[in-house]
Amino acid sequence: MAKKKSTWGYVGVWVVLVVLTVVTWVLGTKLKLGPYSLPASMGIAVVKTVLVAMFFMHLVEQRGTRRVVLPVSALFLGLLLGLSLLEAMTRIQMARPNGINEELEPKRPATTRPVGH
Repeated sequence: MAKKKSTWGYVGVWVVLVVLTVVTWVLGTKLKLGPYSLPASMGIAVVKTVLVAMFFMHLVEQRGTRRVVLPVSALFLGLLLGLSLLEAMTRIQMARPNGINEELEPKRPATTRPVGH
Protein backbone atom coordinates (compact mmCIF):
# COMPACT_ATOMS: atom_id res chain seq x y z
CA MET A 1 0.00 0.00 0.00
CA ALA A 2 1.50 3.32 -1.08
CA LYS A 3 1.82 6.17 1.37
CA LYS A 4 -0.20 9.27 0.58
CA LYS A 5 2.08 12.18 -0.27
CA SER A 6 1.57 15.50 1.45
CA THR A 7 1.26 18.58 -0.71
CA TRP A 8 2.96 20.60 2.03
CA GLY A 9 6.15 18.58 1.58
CA TYR A 10 6.35 19.61 -2.06
CA VAL A 11 5.49 23.21 -1.19
CA GLY A 12 8.25 23.20 1.45
CA VAL A 13 10.83 21.91 -1.04
CA TRP A 14 9.65 24.50 -3.58
CA VAL A 15 10.05 27.29 -1.01
CA VAL A 16 13.60 26.10 -0.24
CA LEU A 17 14.37 26.10 -4.00
CA VAL A 18 13.04 29.65 -4.36
CA VAL A 19 15.09 30.83 -1.35
CA LEU A 20 18.24 29.22 -2.78
CA THR A 21 17.55 30.87 -6.15
CA VAL A 22 17.27 34.27 -4.45
CA VAL A 23 20.50 33.59 -2.51
CA THR A 24 22.25 32.75 -5.79
CA TRP A 25 20.98 35.99 -7.33
CA VAL A 26 22.12 38.04 -4.32
CA LEU A 27 25.57 36.40 -4.45
CA GLY A 28 25.85 37.23 -8.15
CA THR A 29 24.57 40.80 -8.11
CA LYS A 30 24.85 42.37 -4.65
CA LEU A 31 27.66 40.63 -2.80
CA LYS A 32 31.06 40.59 -4.40
CA LEU A 33 32.77 37.42 -3.21
CA GLY A 34 35.51 37.57 -5.80
CA PRO A 35 37.04 34.15 -6.43
CA TYR A 36 34.56 32.49 -4.03
CA SER A 37 31.57 33.55 -6.08
CA LEU A 38 31.70 30.62 -8.52
CA PRO A 39 32.22 27.86 -5.91
CA ALA A 40 29.39 29.28 -3.77
CA SER A 41 27.01 29.44 -6.73
CA MET A 42 27.98 25.95 -7.88
CA GLY A 43 27.46 24.58 -4.37
CA ILE A 44 23.98 26.08 -4.24
CA ALA A 45 23.25 24.66 -7.71
CA VAL A 46 24.28 21.18 -6.55
CA VAL A 47 22.00 21.43 -3.50
CA LYS A 48 19.10 22.52 -5.70
CA THR A 49 19.78 19.67 -8.15
CA VAL A 50 19.78 17.10 -5.36
CA LEU A 51 16.52 18.51 -3.94
CA VAL A 52 14.80 18.31 -7.33
CA ALA A 53 16.09 14.79 -7.98
CA MET A 54 15.22 13.47 -4.55
CA PHE A 55 11.74 14.95 -4.17
CA PHE A 56 10.28 15.90 -7.54
CA MET A 57 11.80 12.89 -9.32
CA HIS A 58 10.85 10.69 -6.33
CA LEU A 59 14.31 9.20 -5.75
CA VAL A 60 13.64 9.36 -2.01
CA GLU A 61 11.00 6.66 -2.45
CA GLN A 62 13.17 4.33 -4.54
CA ARG A 63 15.03 1.34 -3.19
CA GLY A 64 18.17 -0.47 -4.26
CA THR A 65 19.92 0.23 -7.52
CA ARG A 66 17.58 2.98 -8.67
CA ARG A 67 18.66 5.09 -5.73
CA VAL A 68 22.35 4.61 -6.57
CA VAL A 69 22.03 5.86 -10.16
CA LEU A 70 22.22 9.59 -9.30
CA PRO A 71 25.39 9.52 -7.14
CA VAL A 72 27.18 7.11 -9.49
CA SER A 73 26.29 9.27 -12.51
CA ALA A 74 27.51 12.37 -10.68
CA LEU A 75 30.75 10.58 -9.79
CA PHE A 76 31.44 9.59 -13.39
CA LEU A 77 30.55 13.08 -14.65
CA GLY A 78 32.91 14.63 -12.10
CA LEU A 79 35.64 12.19 -13.08
CA LEU A 80 35.19 12.93 -16.78
CA LEU A 81 35.21 16.70 -16.29
CA GLY A 82 38.03 16.56 -13.75
CA LEU A 83 40.31 14.47 -15.94
CA SER A 84 39.56 16.64 -18.98
CA LEU A 85 40.36 19.77 -16.99
CA LEU A 86 43.53 18.22 -15.59
CA GLU A 87 44.68 17.26 -19.08
CA ALA A 88 44.01 20.74 -20.44
CA MET A 89 45.85 22.38 -17.52
CA THR A 90 48.97 20.26 -17.92
CA ARG A 91 49.47 20.58 -21.67
CA ILE A 92 52.86 21.81 -22.75
CA GLN A 93 53.11 25.01 -24.76
CA MET A 94 53.66 24.50 -28.44
CA ALA A 95 57.08 25.60 -29.59
CA ARG A 96 57.46 28.28 -32.24
CA PRO A 97 58.97 27.19 -35.52
CA ASN A 98 62.50 28.49 -36.18
CA GLY A 99 62.66 31.99 -37.61
CA ILE A 100 59.27 33.20 -36.31
CA ASN A 101 59.67 35.88 -33.67
CA GLU A 102 56.18 37.39 -33.57
CA GLU A 103 53.27 36.03 -31.61
CA LEU A 104 51.37 33.16 -33.17
CA GLU A 105 48.01 34.42 -31.87
CA PRO A 106 46.50 37.44 -33.66
CA LYS A 107 46.83 40.68 -31.77
CA ARG A 108 43.64 42.30 -30.54
CA PRO A 109 43.16 45.98 -31.33
CA ALA A 110 43.37 48.41 -28.42
CA THR A 111 39.97 49.78 -29.35
CA THR A 112 37.15 48.86 -31.68
CA ARG A 113 35.91 52.43 -32.10
CA PRO A 114 36.21 53.98 -35.56
CA VAL A 115 38.88 56.64 -36.01
CA GLY A 116 37.58 60.16 -35.33
CA HIS A 117 35.08 59.35 -32.58
